[in-house]
Amino acid sequence: MNTAPPPDDPAEHIRIRAAESRIEFNVAGAFTLLIAGTLAYVHMLFADIVPPARLWTWTGMVIAAIMVMVALPVAVLVRRPDDAEIMKVWSPLGKFAAILFDTTVAASVWLLLPYASEPLRLLMVVFYAACVSGQVISTAESLGTILFGVVSIFGSAALFFVMAPGPYSVGLALFLVAFGALMIGVAATLKVAIRSAIAARLAAEAISADLAAALAAATEARQAKTRFIAAATHDLRQPLQAAALFFNRIAARQSAAGDATVVNARLAFAEAAGLLDQLLEHLRLDGGMIQPNTARTPLATIIPRVSTEVAEIAAVSAFEISHVPSRLAVTADPALLARILRNFLHNAMRHSRGSRILVGARQRGGRVRIYVVDNGRGITSALATSLFDDIKPASSDPVGQKGVGLGLPSSRRMAELMGGSVGLDPVWRHGAAFYCELPLAAAEAL
Repeated sequence: MNTAPPPDDPAEHIRIRAAESRIEFNVAGAFTLLIAGTLAYVHMLFADIVPPARLWTWTGMVIAAIMVMVALPVAVLVRRPDDAEIMKVWSPLGKFAAILFDTTVAASVWLLLPYASEPLRLLMVVFYAACVSGQVISTAESLGTILFGVVSIFGSAALFFVMAPGPYSVGLALFLVAFGALMIGVAATLKVAIRSAIAARLAAEAISADLAAALAAATEARQAKTRFIAAATHDLRQPLQAAALFFNRIAARQSAAGDATVVNARLAFAEAAGLLDQLLEHLRLDGGMIQPNTARTPLATIIPRVSTEVAEIAAVSAFEISHVPSRLAVTADPALLARILRNFLHNAMRHSRGSRILVGARQRGGRVRIYVVDNGRGITSALATSLFDDIKPASSDPVGQKGVGLGLPSSRRMAELMGGSVGLDPVWRHGAAFYCELPLAAAEAL
């Protein structure tokens, strides 16, 4: 992952300055619209007291400055220059526009104020303060430009009031000097704050991009590993199936089908194949390769079919499987629901040490719980808390082997994909009662 560039990194400095300039162009565009209306109002105030040639000279300067100040943000918005172009071309043009505006406003001191009354001069001081304040807000990063504006506008006005004695002249001159110094301090503070905020934002964007790239790489690596292990699992299952087939042929020739050793060997082959199936299923879930296709699923078509599919393994394991007929229907992917029930049944035959399994369903409000109940030794409270956790040690199975515990975690994931859940009913005390809870499906329209 990339680390944040050092503060004196030239490239990072250009990025920060360019970001500052983009912000200033946006703010300056809005400020220009406001100041244009104010300058038009000033023209109206002096229209009857200033000679037309002098007034229109100043107004022409205003119009030229406003046009430049409007054109620059629009050009930047349309052109969308990169950081280098911003720094090389547009930032200097922005400073030129600010200096042109300051010169125009300062010119009003010498072209207009000599004809103004004392109240109108006070109003113009407010106007000058507003102009400098707006410039500080819109161009805080350029202290040189702001210093020029303060000196040219406030300096000119203070000098004018010193040269034109009046009841408020000295006070206004002192106010302008003090206010100008305050504006320079505010601009310096804003510059530091804005630059720090921009640097933090750019660093956060860089970190976010690095995290996204790392996440994409990790996801790709995980999916590649999943595909590799899934392929290896598939390849391993083929020789295992062939070995089981050859063993069955040898057992049949020797007429030892009922021998306990043969029975346990067949069960071992079936369990090994089942574990490989669970591993493949878990990997596909982990890699996001299984997506549910939910629909109205009648339980009358799912429960009997799954019970029949595991009947052969149940017979070898000396289990009796029965089911309660149900007219309920759930919103589920039939294939995923069948896998969940099959996992529950295999889990009961492998670990319960019982002899009977019952499959049934009951409605609970707008949801349906499908139960797989056995009459075995039950589940301890300590083990019940981790039954559905990913990859954990499991109890000994009927042939004395250890399971990797993938069936129940995979069942939980598949149920969650369908908007459901799985669990162990703590109320059942005569074995274990696993359930899959799914949304109740609406009745079919007649």
